[in-house]
Amino acid sequence: MKVEQLHGPKVKPLQVVELEYLIQSDSPAVLSSFGIQKEGKIIVTRAPARLDIMGGIADYCGSHVFEMPLNRAVVAACQAREDSIISAITLQIDSRIKQNFHISLDDFYTDGDLKSYDQVSSLFSTDTFTTWTGYVLGCFFTLLKERKVEKFPHGAVIVIKSDIPMGSSIASSAAVEVATLSAINQLYDLQLNPTEIAHLAQITENRIVGAPCGIMDQVTSTSGLKNKILSIVCQPDKILEYVDCPHDVSFIGIHTKVPRSTKSSAYIDTRTAAFMGLSILKQELNWEKLDDNYLCNISVQEYNDYCEPLLPQQMLGREFLNKYGETVDLVTKVDPDKIYAVRDRVKHPIFENERVQQFISALKRVNSFPERAAIYLKEAGILMYQSNASYRDLAGLGAPEIDGIVNIAQKIGEQGGIYGAKITGGGGGGTVALLCYGDISTSLTQILSAYKLAWGIETETFTGSSQGAIEFGHIVWELRENEPVTHF
Repeated sequence: MKVEQLHGPKVKPLQVVELEYLIQSDSPAVLSSFGIQKEGKIIVTRAPARLDIMGGIADYCGSHVFEMPLNRAVVAACQAREDSIISAITLQIDSRIKQNFHISLDDFYTDGDLKSYDQVSSLFSTDTFTTWTGYVLGCFFTLLKERKVEKFPHGAVIVIKSDIPMGSSIASSAAVEVATLSAINQLYDLQLNPTEIAHLAQITENRIVGAPCGIMDQVTSTSGLKNKILSIVCQPDKILEYVDCPHDVSFIGIHTKVPRSTKSSAYIDTRTAAFMGLSILKQELNWEKLDDNYLCNISVQEYNDYCEPLLPQQMLGREFLNKYGETVDLVTKVDPDKIYAVRDRVKHPIFENERVQQFISALKRVNSFPERAAIYLKEAGILMYQSNASYRDLAGLGAPEIDGIVNIAQKIGEQGGIYGAKITGGGGGGTVALLCYGDISTSLTQILSAYKLAWGIETETFTGSSQGAIEFGHIVWELRENEPVTHF
């Protein structure tokens, strides 16, 4: 197969080069009746994973967050079809998933009317092996439901190639959604802006996949810049600034290989309890600052003086519903038979929001006063360790393996170039973020070796930064079959 590039960067990331090679090699995993066809144009987009440096799950409470696009990414190759079929193919080999799945655009309608999100969600969730396709094909329905397109004139195939481990807490799902929506945007010329892409990606994950995530992952994957760290206020999606990483400072992720998910009951219960606390405070205090439903508009001082005495340490769901009714959160429901740790789940995001602001300030001072770098990095590192403890003790989303790596990192400490460590993203497992200074190759080897010795797990690291989907743009390839060899 001959691949001619009509648009896009000449120097391509490894993930794109590998996909191009598979097409050139006539790989049956890519070229098939419901896959890429041997002639026509292909749109290629790319969206990175992210390393959650500070903020994490406080995003759905309106927190500041501090996020870095990683050098791990999802590549989406999208080609128009002549019929109404939409097809998703993943090149990731995993016994937990079916590698290809297709439906018709007509399946989104009943008697000419668009179905509900719940009805369409069932198209992908009936078989656990095809749940992943909701992140891809669900984007088509979200675009219709949110009225970004009146009707798709034809179907499409989307091939997904990813080097982001699933369940690693570096936003693999957001990268899939953003890469997919970016490709659909180009194929159908929808003229979506970055904010729209991020919001549509979040809606797809919340309403079709059923994961009640915040929006920081989608914003970072869409609007991240290489070698910059995003300071975002999740109210809902304001990027305050892009912060330079100081000279000789690096952020590294260590994957514990303990899978986690924003669909887990622990994550959902933590979010639910936070919104229960919001309902209580809104009714009891009647503060105007809570009208936008963001807990993080409460300061630490206000929490200590006014809020903590009003919040029960624990509360039965039924008792809450009888007194306050359902919360304002559209993606969680209070279970009447569950007991929720309301006070702790409210305290975590409010205190985390302040830690994030202090962390960013410390890191920026490293840039301004490099001769005092060690002092400010120590301040930042302490905040990371506090964040990790709060994840575990207040948010209820720690993991022994996470604490194992954090403790090893803390013991190595500043003399080994490790200034801070914390759990990332949705918690409950996944990845540890390290704040490093100078050459930490020896220290990193020590951490990985000690972790393997203690837990018997061979882990992996995430290093380096890369472009977000918008900065990357898109590639257009045109496919042609090779001319047959002529024998003389």
